[in-house]
Amino acid sequence: MPAYINGIHLMYLWTRDADFLNLMLPRAEVVMDSYLLGTMQGASGLLVMPGTDNDGTANGRPSTYMDQVRSGHEDGWVNASFYSALRAMEDLETAAGNTVKALAYHNRANAFPAQYRAGLWTGTRYAGWRDVNGDLHDAGFTYVNLPALVRGLPSPADADRVLEWLDSPAAPTQGGATFNNTSVYQHVSSPRANTLPLTSDEWDPWSNPDQSTSPSGGLPLIYGSHFQNGGTFLWLSYYDIMARLRYRHADDAMPRFQQMLTRMTRDSRRLAFDVPTMPWHVAGSFRDMNDFNEYKNEIGTSGEFSESGLSVLPLLYGFMGVSADLQGLHVKPEMPTALLHASVADVDYRGTLRSIQVIRGEAVAQQDREDSSLDVATEVGTAVLTQSFFPMAAFNEVGVRVGSYDVDSGVEFDLSLESSSDNGLIWAPIVTRRLSGVHNNAWVYMAVPPQPANNWRYRLTMRAPSSRLAWWRDPNSTVFGTAIQGGTLLAGDFNFRAVQAPQTVLLSQTGVSVPDALNGTLGQVFDAAQPFDRATLRIGTYVTSTSGFTAKLFRDNGEGWKLMAKQTFKNVVDNSDVPMNFASMKPGRYYLEISDEVGSIAWYRDSASNLGPTFWSAQNGIPQPGNRTFQLFRGQYTVNVPERGVSTTVLAGDRYTMSN
Repeated sequence: MPAYINGIHLMYLWTRDADFLNLMLPRAEVVMDSYLLGTMQGASGLLVMPGTDNDGTANGRPSTYMDQVRSGHEDGWVNASFYSALRAMEDLETAAGNTVKALAYHNRANAFPAQYRAGLWTGTRYAGWRDVNGDLHDAGFTYVNLPALVRGLPSPADADRVLEWLDSPAAPTQGGATFNNTSVYQHVSSPRANTLPLTSDEWDPWSNPDQSTSPSGGLPLIYGSHFQNGGTFLWLSYYDIMARLRYRHADDAMPRFQQMLTRMTRDSRRLAFDVPTMPWHVAGSFRDMNDFNEYKNEIGTSGEFSESGLSVLPLLYGFMGVSADLQGLHVKPEMPTALLHASVADVDYRGTLRSIQVIRGEAVAQQDREDSSLDVATEVGTAVLTQSFFPMAAFNEVGVRVGSYDVDSGVEFDLSLESSSDNGLIWAPIVTRRLSGVHNNAWVYMAVPPQPANNWRYRLTMRAPSSRLAWWRDPNSTVFGTAIQGGTLLAGDFNFRAVQAPQTVLLSQTGVSVPDALNGTLGQVFDAAQPFDRATLRIGTYVTSTSGFTAKLFRDNGEGWKLMAKQTFKNVVDNSDVPMNFASMKPGRYYLEISDEVGSIAWYRDSASNLGPTFWSAQNGIPQPGNRTFQLFRGQYTVNVPERGVSTTVLAGDRYTMSN
């Protein structure tokens, strides 16, 4: 029932059809006021399933989309949707000019998250439902928790607990293609539906497709063998990615998006199934197992699962930040560092089509053709790989495209940038960082100190991979530069980009009075009033050239510090501003810390600096006078809408709005 209201709301926001609103609002009011607030008791607490058939016990019947799970009474999935329906009714009544009713829905919605938590919170996540006897049922239902996060129900601290649970081991699967697997992401494309096996009291066997898998015919299908018990649905990836984007940042969300897309491309039928018993069956076609030995009943993707289309929408709604509300159509980008630009076509708003493009940076020197099918994978191995180039303009970021031989996480390598003012006779180091979490066949970007427009030669060097790693190379490229493996000149050029990613200064503490030697940890607490994409730290190495450290960025979630980013730097240039880049960090309180010293490292501090009571420096957790020498930068995007003649700049956290 809440979904009915949410659908009306979504349709109205994108069409702004007044006739549609006049027709559907009275119907939505009946559903909300009479049924949800009245019959289902939503006026004062959680929705309660009416009658006795859906009481959430062993004698109850399924109440939701999960038609073999006996959820009921106070259902977590239904109630999360109810929260969105309250917000939707506030919008619809506002659009109709009914301000008193809009305020009533607004107030009811504001009170609901606390009631949702009181009724369903288990300490690390929300339970699936509370039955009529007051018992909670918690098999680690990801399809309950992730939509709750996307809808904004939990506090930041509770959301962190949910995401930490998802990133932790689950109960071993007892069947299916991933037998004995403990990863929540065993199917790669999306998280498993539940992290603990359903009990026989929670399972309704009416539709067991193969009774032989359960000897009694009534027990739950073996954990891991069915999408409602340890398997997955492709549409879950949408909620997973959007939840991470809402409560963390785009660099936490993007790997899940990349892994989902990669999983689909590695299957010859893009994870689709086709069986003769279904009405959409194509004559002469049959497929009940994909290339990963996953059966149709293990992973819900095609056929009856049209909602799988949600899986690609994080690009539009998330990273590009396209949304519609009563004020208009908005573009509020939140791009990951792995993307320089993104675009969509045929966005239908108010009956007109438009394309939208978001750009976070432009390449000023590059080798990256669109058709990369003929590129050669040159393995790093023990011999370093280098690519020299001559940039056409100033730049502050470099990127390389690497292949990790189908390993989609955990690969690390060192990337260095050097410059030469004499065409390669003498090379001066600029920055070296150990890049981690590398995804197969993806672009990886590293911030560098701003390099001015000049006629210097630059060199990228890749070395020391943690496992097999290749740098993609176009053997026919004629970029003005050279590709070298060890001491051997190679044909063509490696895939690279030198990028100018526009930044504005958000906070600048450039005063210097004391170099604090790193002996344990050095840190800086600060408040960010706006999103920031980059930070620099003034680091000294006592004239050494082989020193390094690890920098960590933590955010205060209201109950403690939570790690947001971790980057390791090597061969640091003495008295340089070492740059960190990441996806936009949301406004809030942060703690920037360095540790794990290699060689000799100091972080400068201005002992007389006073940025306010919420800013202070620390050594081994103990406050020190003044503030460290550091800067924060706010990224900016270019938003293009050609059909509207729009090309405008949008700062991270801001949005561009179209009224038609």
